[in-house]
Amino acid sequence: MTTHPIYQWIPQRAPFLLINAVEEVDDSHTVTTFPVRSDCPLVDNGILPLSGLMENAAQTCAVRAGWTQKQHGETIKKGYIGAVKKMEVTRFPKVGETLCTEATLLEEVANISLIECTTRINQEVIATTTLKLATVDE
Repeated sequence: MTTHPIYQWIPQRAPFLLINAVEEVDDSHTVTTFPVRSDCPLVDNGILPLSGLMENAAQTCAVRAGWTQKQHGETIKKGYIGAVKKMEVTRFPKVGETLCTEATLLEEVANISLIECTTRINQEVIATTTLKLATVDE
């Protein structure tokens, strides 16, 4: 599996970067990984909480948006979470575990995208959500 550069597609930078590698990306699908480390600013008592899972999912979605914008010769736009539907978490990841987050585009109209996200540790699904994201020109 080939990993892709992250920084060319999203505006986030360390220490607030909650993806480590882009495993797959195209117009409708993205897969990222993130090893949970103790120096992550959102880790609390060795656990990545809900805010970290949400940010990881949003950054995975942002990779697809940035990749698509680059493919069309556009500059990378900032994105914002407009709505969260049905976030379900079965457990929170611990330091030392690696998240694999998959984002699949369900629908896109103008600058609004509806994206389904699934986060796994190994084969165990630990979180699912559907995000409505908006991109804006600066």
